Amino acid sequence: EKHVRFSRKHTFYSPPTPPTPELSLGSVSPASSGGPITPPSYSGNLPGPTPGSVCVHPLLQLSRSPAVNFDLTQPPSTITSRHHGISQRVLSEPATSPPMRTMTITSRHLPWIITAHTSRGPFVTVYDVFDAIYYTLRKNITPNEYHSLPTQKDKHHVNTAYEQRYRRIRSSREYQDEKSGGVRRVDFLMDHTRFMGLSMTRETDTWIL
Repeated sequence: EKHVRFSRKHTFYSPPTPPTPELSLGSVSPASSGGPITPPSYSGNLPGPTPGSVCVHPLLQLSRSPAVNFDLTQPPSTITSRHHGISQRVLSEPATSPPMRTMTITSRHLPWIITAHTSRGPFVTVYDVFDAIYYTLRKNITPNEYHSLPTQKDKHHVNTAYEQRYRRIRSSREYQDEKSGGVRRVDFLMDHTRFMGLSMTRETDTWIL
């Protein structure tokens, strides 16, 4: 009989730097190197969006062939682009046009919502969205949340996702840490852990993962 692990401690896995730094989020173009991520200046009050008038940044757009490679079980530092490097300047751009102070993200696979807030500056950036998705899904689930899964088949899929997540870690120490961390929210996505982009809902500040 399998036993499901639960933990109240939220740990965050930081793998080694990818072998292709020119494609990683950590890579910085010469013009943007030498300091922390800082959004471009934006003066004045943000305009209130109207239905149908909000567009998401190209890196976040829903697509069968998304602009970024983002495994939702991995931190944003592992994200790569299909075509070119992602500079800090691009990551600091507004996640939406017009810019917004918060973004709400939902998924039919998840009973929780993801809220992206401004980390610095007046608007949510592209990086804020990636960061909010990862850290929200990294949280541990409770036994009640696990038992709220509607079927035994769903529980089996979540268990499998949990096992696959820690078994692919090569470092023995990180393997044990990840295993002992128990089931996390990201496991509720089962095998839907590739970021395909965001699609808009009828509500101007809510998006679907």
